[in-house]
Order: sequence, then structure tokens, then C-alpha cells
Amino acid sequence: LYTAWTAMGLAAAGRDPASVRRDGHSVLESLRGEVSTLQGVGDEERTILAAHACGASAYSFAGHDLVAEMLRARESDNSFDNQVNLTAFAIFALRAVGHSAGYGAIREAAGWIERQQNSDSGFSFGARGSSSDVDDTTAALQALVDAGAHDARVLGAATDYLIRSQNLDGGFPQQYGGESNAQSTAWAVQGLIASGHNPTAVRRRGSRSPVGYLESLLAPGGSIRYSRTSAQTPVWVTAEALIALAGKTFPVG
Repeated sequence: LYTAWTAMGLAAAGRDPASVRRDGHSVLESLRGEVSTLQGVGDEERTILAAHACGASAYSFAGHDLVAEMLRARESDNSFDNQVNLTAFAIFALRAVGHSAGYGAIREAAGWIERQQNSDSGFSFGARGSSSDVDDTTAALQALVDAGAHDARVLGAATDYLIRSQNLDGGFPQQYGGESNAQSTAWAVQGLIASGHNPTAVRRRGSRSPVGYLESLLAPGGSIRYSRTSAQTPVWVTAEALIALAGKTFPVG
């Protein structure tokens, strides 16, 4: 989990994660060494994205064809495990390994995602009807853009959901009305970029921008705090924030 996100964060920031070493061991070697511990399509998708960030092939990764393993999780309704989040990450992974937006599995997965938009215009981790949240709405939004989806109503409504979720401190909560945190804000920045908005110009009643909010969480050691009140999982949080601060969307490479 943490190593894969770190690979993406480093790549977004312009550092080759395959060249980052500690005691002679690289990030890429660590990922390869852990491939036998992957459990489920989410792990496979994330590792495909990390391999791409390292410039490695996911088709032959420590003896595993991660793409084939991921595609086995595709359901008859064209979703991945009947979840918006996992279906979005499948689109990111398929684009990362070189498939075009017109590839059947990508096009059909995007069609499934579009049908899962909730009445409040957001998306949930699961299927339509579960509570919408910022993180999964932005994952869906990025995936639809990566898939070349052109339903302006769906894309515009999802973007509106994001913008009205911004808090007065400039950050974004996981769910509307909650406390701002760095990871949800990083996701929101990516969603705004994907939808053609400048995240530095998105401000709630004169607040700082979401980029400014992320910058305000920089800790003395270089990590990004999770929130004003928490410094949890600093490696994961910092890696996600790096992607947004670098102005990148998925897949990162």
C-alpha cells in the first residue's frame, strides 16, 4: 500500500522511484518482492499503477501478469467487483499499460460508472445508492475523463458536487460537511484538474485554494499532515499530496 503510493508520488514529483534506494534496495525491488502478498483487484490495480510509475511492465512483474489477473475481476455488468472505486482504478490501470480510451473494457467500465451517479451528483465507493464522497467522486471523474466519456451532464454535475463540498479553510472533507483532510483535498485537486478547472482559483467565499490548504499542512520534516488535528499515515498522505501538488492526474508516470 504505502510503497505503491510512494512510487506514484515520487514519479509525479519528477523522481524516478526505481532509482530511490535504501541500503541497496529500491522501491521497485520492494514492490516486486511483495507481489505474492497481493489480495484482490484493488491491490492488483494499485501495483499496476506503481509499476507504471517505475517504468516497469505489469504484464511480467515478478512472474505475474497483473493485467490478466485484474481483468479476471471484471463482472458481467462491466464493473470491477461492482464498485465505483475499483472500476475507476481499473480504467487508470488499463490506460497505464497503454490501452486507448476506445478499448472495450475501458469504454464499458466508464459506461457502468456513469450509471452509478447519485441524485446529489456525487459517487460513492460502491454502486449507486451508497453515500457520496469527495474521494470517490473525483476517482470517477478522472476515470471518465481518461475513458474519453463525453456526457457533459455527468461530468459537470460531478464537478459541481466537488466545488460545493469545499470547506471555508480551502480544504475538502471526505464527505460533505466534514473536517477537511489532505487526502480528500488531494483527490479534489486532481478531479478539478481533470475537469478543466484551475484548482488554485477554486475558493469558498474568499478562502485559500485547495492547493494552499495542502501547502499549509507541510510539517517541519517534509511530510504533509493528514489534517489540522492529525498526522496519521504520513507516508501515504504525503505521497497522495505530492501527486496533487505536482498537478498530475491518474495514471501517474
